[in-house]
Amino acid sequence: MFESFTNPHTPMAKGSVNQLLGVNDQGVAVGFYNDAKGHAHAYEVNQATGVFTAIRIPGDVSTTAAGINNLGDIVGFGTDAAGTTSSWLLHNGHLTTYQFPGESNTTALGINDHDEIVGSYTDGAGVLHGFTLKSPLGPVSHWQAIDDPNVVANGPGTGTTVNGVNNTGKLVGFYTDAANNTDGMLATP
Repeated sequence: MFESFTNPHTPMAKGSVNQLLGVNDQGVAVGFYNDAKGHAHAYEVNQATGVFTAIRIPGDVSTTAAGINNLGDIVGFGTDAAGTTSSWLLHNGHLTTYQFPGESNTTALGINDHDEIVGSYTDGAGVLHGFTLKSPLGPVSHWQAIDDPNVVANGPGTGTTVNGVNNTGKLVGFYTDAANNTDGMLATP
């Protein structure tokens, strides 16, 4: 069975963008739509009721909700007016923002029921690296960079991205190989 959910605020124009990126076992999905200026707007939608709820992150001009766990915790990323991309976690209605230590453009893409967050960040040379963030609410958080051993960074924008994590800590994502191909990966760190 397939169902279509389009946020009612999505501009009804050719080439409009509305995507769902994560869903939990209760049928609550998260995603984003782009407005007429191309800015992303995060939301959640309840599959059973069809009710859409906006997710607004203060200071962001563009916001994407990318993952939701079975506890209702949501992760995503947003870009501010200066063009900096940071990750965020909504846990019990409280917002916490994140940036991989010493790096930039941190993009949270997934979360498991232990609140382990995964995604990617960009280093000073513009190369992508995957990451996991355990215990994001403390008392001590633990960041770990993830690079597939087969990755060959062929310049800015290439590298490793981790876009999902299950409750046993297995990671899925993709990387760029020596031929500049994008290859899928499954990892157990």
